[in-house]
Amino acid sequence: MRGFNPNKRFLKLGVLTSSFGEPTNQEVAHGGIDIANDMGTSIPSVTDGIVTKVEDGHSQGDNNFGNSIEIKDREGNIAQYNHLQRIGVRLGQQVKKRSQIATMGNTGATSSPSGMGDGTHLDLRIVSAYGRYLNPLLYLKDL
Repeated sequence: MRGFNPNKRFLKLGVLTSSFGEPTNQEVAHGGIDIANDMGTSIPSVTDGIVTKVEDGHSQGDNNFGNSIEIKDREGNIAQYNHLQRIGVRLGQQVKKRSQIATMGNTGATSSPSGMGDGTHLDLRIVSAYGRYLNPLLYLKDL
Protein backbone atom coordinates (compact mmCIF):
# COMPACT_ATOMS: atom_id res chain seq x y z
CA MET A 1 0.00 0.00 0.00
CA ARG A 2 1.33 3.39 -0.94
CA GLY A 3 1.59 5.97 1.84
CA PHE A 4 1.41 3.46 4.73
CA ASN A 5 1.61 5.35 8.02
CA PRO A 6 2.91 3.11 10.84
CA ASN A 7 1.32 5.45 13.42
CA LYS A 8 -2.19 4.60 12.23
CA ARG A 9 -4.10 1.44 13.04
CA PHE A 10 -4.20 -1.26 10.37
CA LEU A 11 -7.66 -2.72 9.75
CA LYS A 12 -8.73 -5.66 7.59
CA LEU A 13 -9.95 -3.14 5.00
CA GLY A 14 -6.75 -1.07 4.99
CA VAL A 15 -5.06 1.69 6.96
CA LEU A 16 -7.03 4.02 9.22
CA THR A 17 -6.09 7.49 7.96
CA SER A 18 -8.71 9.55 9.78
CA SER A 19 -10.27 8.68 13.12
CA PHE A 20 -13.78 9.27 14.43
CA GLY A 21 -14.17 12.85 15.71
CA GLU A 22 -10.80 13.99 14.31
CA PRO A 23 -10.64 17.16 12.16
CA THR A 24 -10.28 16.68 8.38
CA ASN A 25 -9.86 18.98 5.36
CA GLN A 26 -13.66 19.08 5.08
CA GLU A 27 -14.90 18.89 8.69
CA VAL A 28 -14.11 20.20 12.16
CA ALA A 29 -15.02 16.78 13.62
CA HIS A 30 -15.13 13.76 11.32
CA GLY A 31 -18.46 11.94 11.60
CA GLY A 32 -16.87 8.67 10.53
CA ILE A 33 -13.55 7.09 9.75
CA ASP A 34 -11.40 6.97 6.62
CA ILE A 35 -9.73 3.73 5.58
CA ALA A 36 -7.18 3.86 2.74
CA ASN A 37 -6.26 0.98 0.47
CA ASP A 38 -5.80 0.27 -3.24
CA MET A 39 -8.39 1.24 -5.83
CA GLY A 40 -10.89 -1.59 -6.22
CA THR A 41 -10.44 -3.09 -2.75
CA SER A 42 -13.59 -5.06 -1.89
CA ILE A 43 -15.86 -3.44 0.72
CA PRO A 44 -18.15 -5.66 2.81
CA SER A 45 -21.34 -4.58 4.53
CA VAL A 46 -20.74 -3.95 8.24
CA THR A 47 -24.31 -4.99 9.10
CA ASP A 48 -27.35 -6.91 7.88
CA GLY A 49 -29.88 -4.53 6.39
CA ILE A 50 -31.65 -3.02 3.43
CA VAL A 51 -30.09 -0.65 0.88
CA THR A 52 -31.90 2.68 1.30
CA LYS A 53 -29.68 4.87 -0.93
CA VAL A 54 -27.48 4.35 -3.97
CA GLU A 55 -25.78 7.37 -5.51
CA ASP A 56 -23.58 6.81 -8.56
CA GLY A 57 -22.04 8.80 -11.42
CA HIS A 58 -19.64 11.02 -9.48
CA SER A 59 -16.02 11.75 -10.37
CA GLN A 60 -12.96 12.57 -8.31
CA GLY A 61 -12.94 16.26 -7.45
CA ASP A 62 -16.73 16.64 -7.19
CA ASN A 63 -17.52 18.56 -3.99
CA ASN A 64 -19.48 15.74 -2.32
CA PHE A 65 -19.17 12.21 -0.90
CA GLY A 66 -18.90 10.75 -4.40
CA ASN A 67 -20.48 7.42 -5.23
CA SER A 68 -22.19 6.20 -2.08
CA ILE A 69 -24.47 3.61 -0.48
CA GLU A 70 -26.60 3.65 2.66
CA ILE A 71 -27.73 0.48 4.44
CA LYS A 72 -30.33 0.60 7.23
CA ASP A 73 -30.23 -2.11 9.90
CA ARG A 74 -33.21 -3.46 11.89
CA GLU A 75 -32.54 -0.99 14.74
CA GLY A 76 -32.80 1.96 12.34
CA ASN A 77 -29.06 2.76 12.26
CA ILE A 78 -27.70 3.73 8.85
CA ALA A 79 -24.26 2.72 7.58
CA GLN A 80 -22.94 5.17 4.97
CA TYR A 81 -20.18 4.11 2.55
CA ASN A 82 -18.64 6.99 0.56
CA HIS A 83 -16.10 7.63 -2.25
CA LEU A 84 -16.80 4.28 -3.91
CA GLN A 85 -15.41 3.15 -7.24
CA ARG A 86 -18.06 0.56 -8.13
CA ILE A 87 -21.39 -0.21 -6.49
CA GLY A 88 -22.60 -3.81 -6.40
CA VAL A 89 -26.04 -3.43 -4.79
CA ARG A 90 -29.36 -1.87 -5.78
CA LEU A 91 -31.94 0.19 -3.93
CA GLY A 92 -34.20 -1.97 -1.76
CA GLN A 93 -31.85 -4.97 -1.78
CA GLN A 94 -31.42 -6.99 1.42
CA VAL A 95 -27.75 -7.49 2.32
CA LYS A 96 -25.98 -9.66 4.85
CA LYS A 97 -23.08 -8.60 7.03
CA ARG A 98 -19.72 -9.35 5.34
CA SER A 99 -21.24 -9.55 1.82
CA GLN A 100 -19.43 -7.48 -0.81
CA ILE A 101 -21.36 -4.32 -1.62
CA ALA A 102 -18.84 -2.09 -3.42
CA THR A 103 -15.19 -1.36 -4.18
CA MET A 104 -13.00 1.37 -2.76
CA GLY A 105 -12.50 4.44 -4.89
CA ASN A 106 -11.69 8.13 -4.95
CA THR A 107 -14.92 9.74 -6.20
CA GLY A 108 -16.07 13.04 -4.74
CA ALA A 109 -13.96 15.30 -2.51
CA THR A 110 -10.94 13.08 -1.82
CA SER A 111 -7.32 13.81 -1.08
CA SER A 112 -4.26 12.03 0.21
CA PRO A 113 -3.24 13.22 3.71
CA SER A 114 0.39 12.34 2.98
CA GLY A 115 0.32 13.94 -0.46
CA MET A 116 1.09 10.52 -1.93
CA GLY A 117 -1.37 8.42 -3.88
CA ASP A 118 -4.68 9.36 -5.44
CA GLY A 119 -6.88 9.74 -2.35
CA THR A 120 -8.48 6.30 -2.68
CA HIS A 121 -10.27 5.46 0.55
CA LEU A 122 -13.55 4.51 2.19
CA ASP A 123 -15.33 7.12 4.30
CA LEU A 124 -17.50 4.99 6.61
CA ARG A 125 -20.12 6.60 8.84
CA ILE A 126 -22.78 5.15 11.11
CA VAL A 127 -25.78 7.34 11.92
CA SER A 128 -27.92 6.08 14.79
CA ALA A 129 -31.71 5.90 14.59
CA TYR A 130 -31.60 9.05 16.76
CA GLY A 131 -29.45 11.00 14.28
CA ARG A 132 -26.13 10.83 16.14
CA TYR A 133 -22.87 9.64 14.64
CA LEU A 134 -21.52 6.42 16.14
CA ASN A 135 -17.90 5.24 15.99
CA PRO A 136 -17.69 2.84 12.99
CA LEU A 137 -14.77 0.97 14.58
CA LEU A 138 -17.36 -0.73 16.81
CA TYR A 139 -18.90 -2.22 13.64
CA LEU A 140 -15.56 -3.43 12.25
CA LYS A 141 -14.53 -5.53 15.25
CA ASP A 142 -15.88 -8.84 13.93
CA LEU A 143 -15.74 -8.36 10.17
